[in-house]
Amino acid sequence: MKKLTLIAAVAIMTFLFSGCMQMHMDSTIEKDGSGSMSMTMSLSKVLTESLDDLKSMDMGEDMGGVDMMMDMDKDELQKQVKEYGVKVKTFEKSLVEGRQTVNVVMEFKDLEGLSYAMHALTQDDGGGLGFTDNGDGTFTLEPHEYVWPAVVEEAEEEEEEMAMPDMDPEAMGKQMEVMGKLMSSISELDISMKITVPGDIVESNAPKVEGRTSIWTINGSNMMTAGGDMEPHITFQGKGLKLKATK
Repeated sequence: MKKLTLIAAVAIMTFLFSGCMQMHMDSTIEKDGSGSMSMTMSLSKVLTESLDDLKSMDMGEDMGGVDMMMDMDKDELQKQVKEYGVKVKTFEKSLVEGRQTVNVVMEFKDLEGLSYAMHALTQDDGGGLGFTDNGDGTFTLEPHEYVWPAVVEEAEEEEEEMAMPDMDPEAMGKQMEVMGKLMSSISELDISMKITVPGDIVESNAPKVEGRTSIWTINGSNMMTAGGDMEPHITFQGKGLKLKATK
């Protein structure tokens, strides 16, 4: 893994939570644990230009895989997720006035499949979602750790500690300029995640619940406080369902 300067790490965080990104994700889980997921991600012209700038400064390789998603196509994604029981129904990309948009619709046989599909799309660290059987007739949908093959290979490589900032004034000035461009578009931030579970909800950490659907949102007004609440913890009734606890 390449070293990151401290200021580079801040720039990456700014990228991930800047107002240049719009992402809507909607997952529905059926009684047997299968389901569907749709996601629309849209990157503004400012963001794509800033990403190119970060790459030119050797700062763009740890950007959460967002740019990789923009370069991916349906066949490539289907090849990666097929063995996990995931079917890619839709994978469409568009470019309008500099804004890049990707629409993805997938069907999955279980939460492991959904979790791997998100890993394939975003190159995240191997986390995902799973079911816990609470033993009282309820299940909880919550974060679950998976170990994907690519993650194992990466773990075997020598990891390097984050370096202290490069104090070169010119480089730091360019990094701060990119960060400023991203933050100037903060009002555009629009991220939402919806998860519909197959049983009546007993408890959910989502700020908003509609029926069996839990809803999380991040925008310019709550971006500094909402990020930590985006990990779902939903307890719901399991009567009549054919679910199994995730191993």
